[in-house]
Amino acid sequence: MDKKELYEELNKLSNKSSVDDVQKYIKDMIETRNFRTTLMNRMCLLTEEVGELAKEIRKASNDEGLITDVKQAKDSSLENEMVDVFICLMGMFEMFDIKLVDALKRKENKNLNREWK
Repeated sequence: MDKKELYEELNKLSNKSSVDDVQKYIKDMIETRNFRTTLMNRMCLLTEEVGELAKEIRKASNDEGLITDVKQAKDSSLENEMVDVFICLMGMFEMFDIKLVDALKRKENKNLNREWK
């Protein structure tokens, strides 16, 4: 897949796209951009991106940790950093060919069978 095809695939995504569609795009993006790497490198990148997200959340929050101006927070780099974390995490799912919805269902079935307080 080349850059033009990746761009076309991106433009096909919408708010009604399935999780599988998003996972496929991220998989194709990783391959096209040659972002293939080791699990350790992905984990380090995810950790870096979480740190950048934390910084943006801190900048958008008041002393009590509350975001008081949602529009300003959204217009900042907060949204971009959230997406970066999502892409890194989805890249880890892709490494192991894990389907997010299937994994979520397995995990939540375990959680729902636990004793709740």
